[in-house]
Amino acid sequence: MVATFSFVEANSTAANTGVPTNLNLGSVNSSDLATSTYPITAGTYSYSKWVQGLWTGDFTRIENLQFWMSSSGEGYKSGEKLNVSATTESYAGTDTYVTPTNTVDAKAVNTMPIADPGAANIGVGGSLAGSLTDTGYSDFIVIQASISSAAAAGETNTKQFRLQYDEI
Repeated sequence: MVATFSFVEANSTAANTGVPTNLNLGSVNSSDLATSTYPITAGTYSYSKWVQGLWTGDFTRIENLQFWMSSSGEGYKSGEKLNVSATTESYAGTDTYVTPTNTVDAKAVNTMPIADPGAANIGVGGSLAGSLTDTGYSDFIVIQASISSAAAAGETNTKQFRLQYDEI
């Protein structure tokens, strides 16, 4: 028994718009966007990105969802910051969709982890202890970039997002 995993993205309603080819952040609310076409202006925020993990196939249980960013050695540029809804403390669950915004997103309030958090930081059904026993989704993972007014012009470095989970 092996689960199949994919990220899915929601852009205008809670209904997922499908499996994205990238999770680029930009100045529009769209999936698979080109950052050169929709750059984030210094001193502003990207539109928040609302994604979920989706598991299908034959498995007994999916649990212990851990989300973080791997910079692949490139890291942040000066003036760049990523926030996310992932947290191991006081998890309120992000299972209710809200239309993405390009102002401070009330869900993406935690600093993006840059290493495996070591414990669940994304829930299922509003709980970090939640699990899936059949095809289903994680809670929403909300990601948003903040670019300070002092940030240098040009593209930011590529980041890789990881969602680790236990499959039983």
